[in-house]
Amino acid sequence: MRAFAIDAFGEAGSVHELPDPTPGEGQVRVRVEAASVNPVDVVVMKGVLKDMMEHRFPLVPGQDFAGEVDAVGPGVDGRRVGDPVFGVPGKMVFGEGTFAEYTIASSGTIARRPATVDAAFGAAASLAGVSALQMVEAAQLQPGDLVLVIGAAGGIGSFVLQLAAAAGAKPIAVTRSVNHDYVRSLGAVDAIDYSSQDVFETVRTAHPDGLAATFDMVGNKEEIDRPAQLLRTGGHLVSMVGAADTEALASRGITGVNVVTQATTDKLERLAGFVEAGKLKPPEIRSFSLEEAGQALAEIEGRHGRGKLVVVP
Repeated sequence: MRAFAIDAFGEAGSVHELPDPTPGEGQVRVRVEAASVNPVDVVVMKGVLKDMMEHRFPLVPGQDFAGEVDAVGPGVDGRRVGDPVFGVPGKMVFGEGTFAEYTIASSGTIARRPATVDAAFGAAASLAGVSALQMVEAAQLQPGDLVLVIGAAGGIGSFVLQLAAAAGAKPIAVTRSVNHDYVRSLGAVDAIDYSSQDVFETVRTAHPDGLAATFDMVGNKEEIDRPAQLLRTGGHLVSMVGAADTEALASRGITGVNVVTQATTDKLERLAGFVEAGKLKPPEIRSFSLEEAGQALAEIEGRHGRGKLVVVP
């Protein structure tokens, strides 16, 4: 099969010819139609996580996908060849990723892809959508809650905005002005340009009673401290990048949550349910070929992209 891979940490990567993988116990092989690009792919390729999890070379990046079941391994029930699916591989190893014509996935980390979800949308939603779902559920939102979404135009942020709005909340998006029309189209009731406005003072002046939640996709513990002060007692600070200092926040009556994404069939099916109910639509998606995967990775590393990038084998 054709796959985008590296042979050593730090390489730019190129298209390789690799053997077709074979599904094992509890696994299926998927003919990949689209795989999304995520910041963790860059981290893995640089070797940042080499001491935390096994890496296999040639290392194929890619953490999620949408496609069609091509083969079914032993011990798999409810999956058949030809099923349209989306999800994540569900492996405790890096390198056997989804930037390839075929990938292997656990039957418990994929879900049937409804007709309303095309391959690009399915790939975009598999990791970023589940991450957003976990973040919004952690905040325990109530109708009318004002929430701040930092990094709102990115992959996860594009889903957080929609899921928060679906819960009845009123999201305030923090993103560059070039993205303001985009985030409003996804449910933001207001937008703040962090490059030209003081986010803290703007929100505090407009909403002196405080916010119910802040969703953070970009900060660190120092950078998130000021926005955290905008939260009312009983509020939630939910971070996708480990920035919530849970003990310090608890001393101020705020719940801090650092989300670790765990994509399961149940969560993927719930996302599909939001789509079928008309509450979730695709973010802006741009597609790249396998040969262009390096360009897509360079763009995601820049951390100023809008929506999602996908690789189409």
